[in-house]
Amino acid sequence: MDKTTLIQPERVLPDSEASSKRALLTEMAHSLSSMDPDRVLEVVMAREHLGSTGIGHGVAIPHGRMPDLANPVIALVRHKTGIDFDSIDGAPVHIVILLLVPDSEDRAHLELLARLARLLQQGPFRDAIMHADSPGAISELFCEEGLQ
Repeated sequence: MDKTTLIQPERVLPDSEASSKRALLTEMAHSLSSMDPDRVLEVVMAREHLGSTGIGHGVAIPHGRMPDLANPVIALVRHKTGIDFDSIDGAPVHIVILLLVPDSEDRAHLELLARLARLLQQGPFRDAIMHADSPGAISELFCEEGLQ
């Protein structure tokens, strides 16, 4: 697998059982071993306070900018039973993608966010994530879509 893949298998949590939005985001922050989880959670929760990043169709894309980041970082959680994320459609969220980008890359941030949102609006793609049998298989789905 290509080492430049943005969604690396070690950052895919396929079986979250978190009971709240904050617990799930905390779980995601701790999956980023090279980053300070408290700082990640602070950045993401600050964005969530502006408005939920639950975009509908069982998907949320919490995101934020981090000043000391060299490249974008993405983590993914799959929650089989779904979790309340205050989504725009009120539906539980099953797929959460955490996106962190360097503070100086506004355009890259918006482009990557838009690409992820478009991709995750596709029902067959969401179904493939929900039925994938491993973190590597989920990561590979994004590689197949050119998200590297």
